[in-house]
Amino acid sequence: MTTEDSIAAEPETVTVVAGRRRWWPWLSGLIVVALAVAAVTGWLISRSETKSPSARDELQSAQVALINAPGVHYTGRLTGTGGKSAGLDLRVTNVGDVSGTVDIGGGNLLNFLSIDGKTFLRGTRAAWLAYGFDQDEATYADGEQILEPASFYDLRLADALRPVTLGRRLDPNADKRIPVTLGAATTLGGHRSQGIVSDTVTTYVSSGRPERIVDPNFDVLLDMMSVDEVARFYSDLRPTVTALDDASNTETKVTTEGGWSNPCGPSCTAVSTLTSSPQPFLAITIPGYTAPVDDIFVSYQTTITVNGDATQRPDCSGVVQMPGNGTTTLSCAFTAGPGSHVGSTLTVRPVLGRARADALVATLDTDAKHSRDKANCVIESLHGEPSGTGC
Repeated sequence: MTTEDSIAAEPETVTVVAGRRRWWPWLSGLIVVALAVAAVTGWLISRSETKSPSARDELQSAQVALINAPGVHYTGRLTGTGGKSAGLDLRVTNVGDVSGTVDIGGGNLLNFLSIDGKTFLRGTRAAWLAYGFDQDEATYADGEQILEPASFYDLRLADALRPVTLGRRLDPNADKRIPVTLGAATTLGGHRSQGIVSDTVTTYVSSGRPERIVDPNFDVLLDMMSVDEVARFYSDLRPTVTALDDASNTETKVTTEGGWSNPCGPSCTAVSTLTSSPQPFLAITIPGYTAPVDDIFVSYQTTITVNGDATQRPDCSGVVQMPGNGTTTLSCAFTAGPGSHVGSTLTVRPVLGRARADALVATLDTDAKHSRDKANCVIESLHGEPSGTGC
């Protein structure tokens, strides 16, 4: 038993001593490795906190800047359905009012105005011909403000170029969770602007601001407008909107039928019947319901010819209010000697009218205030809530 005891005790002593000799170097190595891993991790964390913004970060900064813009001055080109193209020089506010020019080609410019969903164009006969009007239509429209459909080459410019709308659609890849890519850089305004590509949209960005946008419909340069510049935009536009009472209303058609008083001479009266019918740009039909038609206004001028001498009678011209789907009668009295050869010509043009023009002026003033308030209600990020004194 004594021998067995000594044999049993011997490994115990060796095991303890040997264990101490091997444990400490292993523990020291573990501590060294742990410290090294911690150091590397700290370096990586530190590096990630100071890394450069990604392409999407840059694009989102540009989106926020555009969404918050009080207005934008766009210059460049648009391409509509069927490849129709035009140059553009337009100012668009944050509430969607538009003023400027579109170049149909060959230097043929049309003045472009959009307010409250209504679009007005004005240009020379040559510009109207280039736009697609026939000879008679171009002659009729020469120099006049014409109420036209809201879409220009099938594009609703007031909607498409409104800063908040355009800003939201610069990154179509975002909803698909597809990364954006860096495109070619270019020089704009004397400095480098980096192209960032998301699907079919390329946005050129510098210092977090969009400077050029290229997509299937637009290739435009952007110049952000300040609050003061937008305020001047509205102030300068007011006289133009006030004068829209004389804009041609192409949403209605007026035909005429002329005749004479009987007898005629020496006192005569030229009598004309005007018949109107609505021609809305957008017609909505509800079975069993007939929408009421508002009264319209028609500008008219009667020219009387006596023995070949034509005279425009001031008392036989003006603006008449009539049913939007009905008839009215105009008359023009004059005198003619016995045996005289008489004739009359009546020119009519449906116009917007004073009441509707005044309503647009009121809308313009309201939009000016809303634009100013909106400029003081901004977002800090694409998914953030707006904040500011205008909210």
